[in-house]
Amino acid sequence: MYYCDNPLLRLALCALLLVSVSSFARDWVHIDYHQVRVCPGGGPVPTFTEPGCQTQSFFSSDPQGQAIWLKAPLYLSEHRQQKSAPLAFYLFAKASSEVYLNGTLLGVNGRPASDAEQELAGFMDARFYVPPDLVRPGENWVVMHLSSHQSMLHLASPLHLAALGRYQNTTEYFGIEPYIQLSVLCVLLLGGLYLLILRLSPLRAQIPAGLLWLIGIAAAQLAAEQLRGWFSYPYPLHDVRLMLILICALAFGSGLLVYLLRLCQMHTKLQLVILVPGIGLTLLLVFISPGFDLKTTLAVTMPAFIGMCVACWYYYQQRTGKTLLCGATLCAFVLAALLSLQSFHSLTFYAMVTLLLGILLGLHIRHLSEIQLQSIADQQAIAKLQVKLAQLDKASAQQYLNLTFGSATERVDIGQLLWCRAAGDYVELHLEGGAERLYSGSMKSLTDKLPATFMQVHRSYLVDLDRVRRIALNKDKAQPGYAFLYLSDGSRVPVSRRLLAQVRESIE
Repeated sequence: MYYCDNPLLRLALCALLLVSVSSFARDWVHIDYHQVRVCPGGGPVPTFTEPGCQTQSFFSSDPQGQAIWLKAPLYLSEHRQQKSAPLAFYLFAKASSEVYLNGTLLGVNGRPASDAEQELAGFMDARFYVPPDLVRPGENWVVMHLSSHQSMLHLASPLHLAALGRYQNTTEYFGIEPYIQLSVLCVLLLGGLYLLILRLSPLRAQIPAGLLWLIGIAAAQLAAEQLRGWFSYPYPLHDVRLMLILICALAFGSGLLVYLLRLCQMHTKLQLVILVPGIGLTLLLVFISPGFDLKTTLAVTMPAFIGMCVACWYYYQQRTGKTLLCGATLCAFVLAALLSLQSFHSLTFYAMVTLLLGILLGLHIRHLSEIQLQSIADQQAIAKLQVKLAQLDKASAQQYLNLTFGSATERVDIGQLLWCRAAGDYVELHLEGGAERLYSGSMKSLTDKLPATFMQVHRSYLVDLDRVRRIALNKDKAQPGYAFLYLSDGSRVPVSRRLLAQVRESIE
């Protein structure tokens, strides 16, 4: 799998990448990849003049299922040779290997052999220490013995890199890209966690499980993709990693198409008519396409293209901003993939996937906000309706409140009651004309006996909202309450800050 990217798709990251890896990348001296002499066999080092030897590209050389010898020139400037930093020869290949520089064995990665029984699997990315006196200015010769018998998959290009550079970990070659991918992975995981929390909330029925599935699959694919940038592993595991990435890509593409069809609210039969041929076509293209980079890209791009067509059709039918934004994002996603089929599934893919999932998540968060606002509006309308109904009930029937003092009972006309105030074990009743009475009981028990037009506006105050004429903020901080209600008889009652909005809505 190549780790080269199309610069046209990475302009936004160029400066950052150059700052972090330019000093390391300039120290690398690559072999002449186009003038490699290749000879078959697993015996001793050949002279490379044998009849079976041929000159070809390093990347077209194939040790899979056999053992081969490679010889390539490496040109070193005098300035580079004079540097005192320790050197290493790096070989990134899906193979076991042994490397010679100028006729001297540098080391062995695994054990290359002509058959699988004799071969010991080496690491995918190998590093060999180079003694300072072994290199010379000008032309140097590198000889590599490679074999790859323990593979499940046959790759189009199993050899990735052969170069001389400063002695460091092999993962340093990938620069800061693994760290950027880790940041993207953290964003995906945080988005998935947030969505999971929403799923567990009372509004869980409004959160589609498909979006959570897409985030999880994208995070799993990104985690598998960045493994090579974090540590080196035996080359047979490279096949497992590639298969995991491809399976995740197919699952993400299929899940994305299913999600988009449901988002466009299509009926089940039409969904199946689009989904089954779409997934079948995707599998066919993945099967016939060469190289896992292209397979992985097509596994996601083809369903995304079908989903883009569906979103555009739905926008034409419904003319909603949600489908317009979704269709435009999918269009950008597909366009980016078409411009770089061989490298799109790398960092560009995960940046675009994160953007796409972020937009879909944002659409659902906005939808939830609209539902919550509508719920609040409905509750306010119900509260207003209840007040109006209470006013009608109050006007249609004369109501009384019985006050008991010892053996005596007094009936107080509720229509004369303006406001009430809690006073220890009693409640003061303030009536029209300035009259006052005492109710023996709690504020809550009194509230249960009064019409719904009476509302508790403060911890100690209860008011008939029909008598409110004006609301004003409390400028006298020595007085309790955030604001005051001015009643029809000129009295005023404090209102707490917490209940002020509800009071305003009830009397409007």
